[in-house]
Amino acid sequence: MKKLTALAMAAAMAATLVPAAVFAEDGETKSVRIGAPYDPVTLDYAELNADPATYIDMMVADTLIRDKQGEYIGGIAESWEVSEDGKTWTFKLKEGMTYNDGTTPVTAEDLVYAAKRLMDPAVGHYNAEGGYILLNGEEYYSGECAWEEVGVKQIDDLTIEYTFKNPQYESTFTSTTLFAPLEEAFVEAQGASYGSATDKLLTNGPFIMTEWVPDSSVKLTKNANYWDAESIKMDEINFIIGATSDTGVDMMLADELDFCPVGSDMQNQTLEDAGFSRFTYIGTYRCINLNHGGKTEESGLFLGNTNFRKALCYAIDRTSLCNSVLTGDEPTTRLTAPSEMGVEKAFNEEFPYEGWPATADPEKAKEYLNLALEELGKTIEDVPAIDLLCYEAQGSIDTLAAIQDMLKTNLGIESTINPQTIQVMISSAMSGDYDLWFGGNELSIPDALESFLSSYHSSMASALRNYANPEYDELYDKALASPTLAERKANYFEVEKFFCDNVMNLVIGWTENGYNYKEGYTGFYNTVETDFTYLDVE
Repeated sequence: MKKLTALAMAAAMAATLVPAAVFAEDGETKSVRIGAPYDPVTLDYAELNADPATYIDMMVADTLIRDKQGEYIGGIAESWEVSEDGKTWTFKLKEGMTYNDGTTPVTAEDLVYAAKRLMDPAVGHYNAEGGYILLNGEEYYSGECAWEEVGVKQIDDLTIEYTFKNPQYESTFTSTTLFAPLEEAFVEAQGASYGSATDKLLTNGPFIMTEWVPDSSVKLTKNANYWDAESIKMDEINFIIGATSDTGVDMMLADELDFCPVGSDMQNQTLEDAGFSRFTYIGTYRCINLNHGGKTEESGLFLGNTNFRKALCYAIDRTSLCNSVLTGDEPTTRLTAPSEMGVEKAFNEEFPYEGWPATADPEKAKEYLNLALEELGKTIEDVPAIDLLCYEAQGSIDTLAAIQDMLKTNLGIESTINPQTIQVMISSAMSGDYDLWFGGNELSIPDALESFLSSYHSSMASALRNYANPEYDELYDKALASPTLAERKANYFEVEKFFCDNVMNLVIGWTENGYNYKEGYTGFYNTVETDFTYLDVE
């Protein structure tokens, strides 16, 4: 911290001297240095699960459809046709497409192989569930049907047809998990080590991974053989691993980075005072997750009651939490974050709604508590101490200490904080060994139906949520079956209102992600994460 403070003071005194991007004197090379939190570990699409792998894959792979700064364009697909019910999609691939070696052709057979490999029940890939959206995808993975019954068919060398359980939209086909090609001979030759090093990776996207020093750095180099190479402005993108928090700030001030992930208010302010720019977007729901069945039968009696959950919801002051311990968050008033899109503009503009107040309402909270106690035939003395599970980090403990105080002050309910190692915490959550659990859920495209909200469907019943409700299932299934995006958004809104009215989870903050960066950079695009594919600089 002493080093950070000294650099911050020096930077504040020389704010006007912060450099913009610097190029080689011949003007031919454009490169950028981006701070990243973790090593990618693997670039195998079937296995990747953490930053920066989840945004590097968007740059090294081209899928059937690409999100080009908010516009859906053909990636390896030249054109596509959709059935009236939105469940069958037929893609015609561009002719002459190759992998980054410039010679190996990309064919429809490669897409079939990628899907089959992803869902191979004998392997159990981390992202295998990504194939469950296909007709009979889950059944194949469970050994209930043959591969020939799965909804993916090669029509000819350049034509492929997908059939899904439910209607899909353009955003579906931007996923590298299922819709990026893999060349079978190369992948099989690498075996389990595929994607673990630069020489064990064959991709087809705008960039090629040319250097990878584990736990240190990753270099991406522009792919000269990419079909849309003219749109790619950067010659090199360098990810510096571990360059976050105070380390990232130090490196920005020392001109060793061009982009650094946003950090604490103090860290962000230090860089702002030094003349750096910042962009943010919301990428995560921060939740006090509810176990509707309770850690014990006694606590489950109360947590299974809607009015008791409403009492908890109104007792929590989200604004206070975000002003004190969750300083990178915006207090929530509904499930859908302000950054999430509707059909033509932000979802919250198209469907205005307030599910709960951003500040606590102790009077309302006690009203709901009394209703719950009356329904259950209990008194406040019968309410057991609530178990508050979290990771053993100080920030998590501080957050639950604030929640603990709010429950005591506004409702007279006692609770105990239960900090655990990451492994124990996850195991406890998955087995239902908690009452309330502090955690997060990432935003998804086009909405939360097939990610966060799927865990509340009775078909996904587990100890994690301990929730089942036929009315919710009906609303959820109707939204999934929506043949158009406009209908899906309208039906999704009904799911959201049910979620909020029944307090299925205590969503407390929308978490801001983003970067501090040098002036002059353009072309980065934010949805639920940052896409640097079309990055440029003056």
